[in-house]
Amino acid sequence: MPSISILMGVYQPGHDTQDLRRAVESILTQTYRDFEFLICDDGSSGAVCYLLDLYAEQDSRIRLVRTGDAVTLPDKLNACIRVARGDLFARQDADDVSAPNRLEKQAAFLKAHPEIAFAGCNVSLFCAGKLCGERRFPEYPQKEDFLFSMPFIHPTLVFRRSAIEEVGNYSRSRWVILCEDYDLLLRMYQKGLYGYNLQESLFSYQISPEDYKKRKYRHRVNEAVTRFCRFRALGMLPKGFPYVIKPLAVGLLPHRLLQVLKKGR
Repeated sequence: MPSISILMGVYQPGHDTQDLRRAVESILTQTYRDFEFLICDDGSSGAVCYLLDLYAEQDSRIRLVRTGDAVTLPDKLNACIRVARGDLFARQDADDVSAPNRLEKQAAFLKAHPEIAFAGCNVSLFCAGKLCGERRFPEYPQKEDFLFSMPFIHPTLVFRRSAIEEVGNYSRSRWVILCEDYDLLLRMYQKGLYGYNLQESLFSYQISPEDYKKRKYRHRVNEAVTRFCRFRALGMLPKGFPYVIKPLAVGLLPHRLLQVLKKGR
């Protein structure tokens, strides 16, 4: 049995596979070798399906998961979880790159710290293939660190299987679409399952000036609902209420003004 199950959800209707190739190969070239790579690609183009079939033929650690009805990212990740065999579940997105020693370092940390439920890391930011910054996160995030923004990057995380199972996997509620990570981690904190960020950049996180267009106002409503429900369960209301409505207020600001405010923060 592999010790780590890597979970990747893919939805690429286009034919450009360059980012996907980099993401997959960054896993296949890890210094930590004892893993299975579960990829759910329901809805992708023929070119993407062909590429993934080819990878699976060449490397037996890759297992393709095609249920035919996995539409959202939570659906895809849950489909992978249902067939996963590892004691650890590692995330990887289809357009990001893991450093060669990422899994080795995170697995070693979790082995040495049984009190920690999941581990992330700092990230290098890439835009159009060029390094454009870095994001650093609290080492031991507390529940208050979730108020302003997420203190973790979802695709950097390695979870204990037991932690995912204790909270019932990813929620399938329509209210968590595009904030499924926020919901999952806050449910873990509610159960007393805490995370840690390795203070190293072990991950290249792709960003684009066009990313904001993918986030519709309905997704900001989802985040506000998720914040309200989870903050209330964690006893963070009414003090945390301004942070509940934060995504709604931010969504009303012109994009250029928002960029100026971010630069000045």
